[in-house]
Amino acid sequence: MKIKLGLFIFLFCVANLFAQEISGVIIDNNSKQPIEGASVYFDNTTIGVISNSDGAFTIPFDESINTPLVISFLGYKKQVISNYNKDVALKIELKENLNTLNEVVIGSKDSWSREKKLEQFKLQFLGFSSNSLSCKILNEDDITLRYLEDDNLLVANAKRPIRIRNSNLGYDIEYDLQDFEIQYEISSGSLKINTVSSVFYSGTTFYKSNKANRKTIKRRQKAYYGSMLHFMRSLLYDKLEDNKFTLLYEEKVVPAENFISKYVTNDPTIYKVKVFKPLTIVYDLTVSRQSTIIPNNEYFYLNLKGNYSPIEAVTFTGEIGMQRVGDNLPLDYDPMEQI
Repeated sequence: MKIKLGLFIFLFCVANLFAQEISGVIIDNNSKQPIEGASVYFDNTTIGVISNSDGAFTIPFDESINTPLVISFLGYKKQVISNYNKDVALKIELKENLNTLNEVVIGSKDSWSREKKLEQFKLQFLGFSSNSLSCKILNEDDITLRYLEDDNLLVANAKRPIRIRNSNLGYDIEYDLQDFEIQYEISSGSLKINTVSSVFYSGTTFYKSNKANRKTIKRRQKAYYGSMLHFMRSLLYDKLEDNKFTLLYEEKVVPAENFISKYVTNDPTIYKVKVFKPLTIVYDLTVSRQSTIIPNNEYFYLNLKGNYSPIEAVTFTGEIGMQRVGDNLPLDYDPMEQI
C-alpha cells in the first residue's frame, strides 16, 4: 500500500510540473472591451495560443524556457512581458498603434531599387545555407526598405509580422521585426563596391511546427549540432567537451573553466555568465567548423534552454556568426525528437 501511495504522489508531482499554465485577459486600452484573436506566445518557441471572444487565454508554461511572453494583435502595439507569475492572472491592455513607419528614414536619399534592397534583406535576414534558401517570405509587401546613402546603411521595418515558411526544417515562422540594419563599406577602388560590414536585427519569433518526416527531423538535427543554441546549452551544463566543442585562445586549446565563469542568480532558471577573453570555438575537430565568441558586456544571462540575453552582450563570428533565421530552431526544440 505504501508503494502505491508513493507512486501516486510521484505521478501527481510530475503531472503538476508539466501542467503549469499562465492565464489572463486582453482588452482594448480605450474601450476596455475584450480583444478576440490576439496572439499570445513565448518568444522564440512553438508555445502559443489565441485569445477567445472574452479576450481570455490560457497558455502552457515551462519554467525552464524563461523567455518573454508576447501579446500582439494587428493594429495594436505589441506587449512583451518578462516578469510574469503563473499564480497571478494577467490583465493586458493593448494600445492602438498609430505609427507604422519609421519616420527617421523617410527623407533620406535612396537610389537602390526595391528588388536590390529586398535581395540584400532576404540574404542577410534568412541566411545563406540550404535551409535558408528553402525559406519563403509570404508577405514581402509588408516590408519597408530604405537604403540611406549618406550612412551606407540599409534599414527595414514591417507593418505586420514577417511570415516565413521554412520548408527544409518544417516550420512556419512569424517574426515581428523590431530593428534591422545592414552596414556597408564602400571600397576605395574605382568600382566602388559595397561590402557588408555588419548586420543587426532583432524582434520576437513564434514557430509553428509542421508535420515532420524523417528527412525533416534529420535536417533539424543537422542544424542544431554545432549551432549557437547547442553551444550555449553545452556551456550551461558543462558538456562542451562531451558535445564535441573545443575552445582555443591564441591558437592553443584551453579549458572552459579558465576563461568562462558561471554564477547562480536569485532565479534558479537563470545563470550569469562571464567570458573573459575572445575565444575560438571549434565544433567537431574532424570537420573543424570554427566560430569566435567575443564578449561585449561584462556578463550575459543564460536560461536552462540555452537562450541568452541581452543579445548584444556577445558577438559571434565565423560559422555561428553566419547563421540566420533560416537556420534557427525554437527554444523548446529537442534534438532527440522522433516521428
